[in-house]
Amino acid sequence: MPEFNLVLESPDSDMFSNFYKAKIDLDTLSGDAFFEQYIVSSDFLNLCELYGCKYFSLPLIIELCKGGTVDKGYNLFFAHSRCSILDSSKSKFTLMDEGLLRPEAERQGMPLIYDRIEEFVIRAGVGEDLFYCEELKQMVCSSEFRHGYFERKLVGLKFKKIDSDFRYAPWG
Repeated sequence: MPEFNLVLESPDSDMFSNFYKAKIDLDTLSGDAFFEQYIVSSDFLNLCELYGCKYFSLPLIIELCKGGTVDKGYNLFFAHSRCSILDSSKSKFTLMDEGLLRPEAERQGMPLIYDRIEEFVIRAGVGEDLFYCEELKQMVCSSEFRHGYFERKLVGLKFKKIDSDFRYAPWG
């Protein structure tokens, strides 16, 4: 699989082959979405289609150890939608001192890195149902998408509501 930096940009489908094969050191595989590995089931893709999500996927043939087979069809999955959802005028946050991480010349054009977000207020007008969140550096979905996920009895994801109790502290 080609290398890319998801923090900077979504990968382009032209970077990839038409399909991939993966050997996984497990006896069984169940679940519908494994974002850290970019793997989702065909059932998850159907949900994305229903909600009009912007993404591209590639067929993935999975071989389990000891010759086991998977019960579902799986795909590599890459969201095209990227959103900044933080209303910075209403939220309380501190930015990381990036000078500790890299020289200023290397930081030009890089996205902000949040040290902490104590009060995360979502800006008005976010219209995507599934997207890569620029502030959190991870996938985020709408409550409607979450409802559809559970309604279809999909498994594999854990959800955390972004509300007045939500705190973001990636460094602990």
